[in-house]
Amino acid sequence: MNLKCLSVDNDLDNAGLYFAIWAERGIDMDRVDNMTEAIQKLLIYDYIFVGINGDIIDFMPLLRTMRSVSSTPIMIVTGNFTTEKEIAALESGADLYARWHNNPEENVLSVLAHITRVGERNKTICPVSNIMIYNNLLVEPHQKNAFIGNRKLELTAKEYDVLCLLMENHGCILSSEEIYKRVWKLQYDSNSKLVVWSLIKRLRKKLQASPQAMNYIKTLREVGYSYDPD
Repeated sequence: MNLKCLSVDNDLDNAGLYFAIWAERGIDMDRVDNMTEAIQKLLIYDYIFVGINGDIIDFMPLLRTMRSVSSTPIMIVTGNFTTEKEIAALESGADLYARWHNNPEENVLSVLAHITRVGERNKTICPVSNIMIYNNLLVEPHQKNAFIGNRKLELTAKEYDVLCLLMENHGCILSSEEIYKRVWKLQYDSNSKLVVWSLIKRLRKKLQASPQAMNYIKTLREVGYSYDPD
């Protein structure tokens, strides 16, 4: 069985060349378009390293999260190298932040030179996962952050709480009354159903604003709502 690495890069024209170079070394490439997908893959599969195209992927908002869920070496390569960006990336969990070399072969050799050293060091890291990911939507309950792909969602406190509640009970239908009592922690009355409906409408609009979005929240008329994306 070949080893596998994970590429976070949406430059399809360039990806095929690297797939071939790594394959010659007995390493298969698995590619995703964004950090949320990458984190979801890391929670399921074992890779020898993660390679991120720092010129295309907005990796910083989720780099600490990626490090928290996996000890896999994280390599970031960029043509826009600055010391300030390097320090920020390394402090957030990257193992390598480097310039693109003149040709793909040199980039591959550079990464290979780091894998063994970094892999040995990272064996001492104990990954802790405190996130929820379902169908390209990532939520960090302790940090109160939510992302679709690489994009951070701007949610109000109540929108975030409702989203977390629905994700924690994904696939289950929660009534307006149950949502209201658990999020607002108030007595349910005749106006409460409209309050929940209005918030779900706003939340759904924000979720569907992303190119990677789907119909995350389902409504069962006169029954309730569920997090059950297509």
